[in-house]
Amino acid sequence: MTAAHGDLRAAEMEFRTQTLAKEEQRTIKERQRPWLWYAAAVLCFVLDRFLKELALARGTDEHPGAFSFSLFRNQGIAFSLPLPPNVYWPAAIVIFALLFVFFVRSLSRDKVRAGILFLVILGAISNLADRYLYAATIDYLIFFGRSAVNVADGMIVFGLASLYFTSPKKPSADAMKQ
Repeated sequence: MTAAHGDLRAAEMEFRTQTLAKEEQRTIKERQRPWLWYAAAVLCFVLDRFLKELALARGTDEHPGAFSFSLFRNQGIAFSLPLPPNVYWPAAIVIFALLFVFFVRSLSRDKVRAGILFLVILGAISNLADRYLYAATIDYLIFFGRSAVNVADGMIVFGLASLYFTSPKKPSADAMKQ
C-alpha cells in the first residue's frame, strides 16, 4: 500500500508541476501583448498605402542615388522574377487562403502567433491590391538603383521571420529521455 501511495504522490506532483508550467507559459504569452502586433500591422498597412499613393503621384526618379524614394512598378514576384498572371493569381489565392486558415486557427490557440499572422496578411493584402489595381506591385524604396521594396514587403518578411523565431521549439531527444 505504501508503494501505491508513493506512486500516487509522484503522479500528483508531476501533474502540479505541468499545470504550473502551463500557467507560466500562458502568463508569458499574455505579457507579450498580442494587440501590439495588430496595432503595428494596421499602422504599417496605412503607412504603406499612403507611401504607394505618394509614389504614384510623384512618379519615377530618372537618376536615383544609393537610396531614393521613387515609383517602381514590379510586374514580377520577389526580386522582380517574372510570373504569368495565370500562374500568379491561383498561387496567390492558395497562399492567402492558407495564411487566413492559420490565422483563424491561431486566434484560439496562440494570440501572439495570430497577431504576427495578421501582420503578414495585411502586407499581402496591400501588395495584392496593387496587383489588382495596377497590374504590378508598387515599390517605392529604391536601393542602389536596382533593388525596390515597400513597407508591405517588410511586413511579410518580418512577420514570417517572427513566426519562425517565436514558434515553440520541439524538445530534443536528449531532453525527452530525462
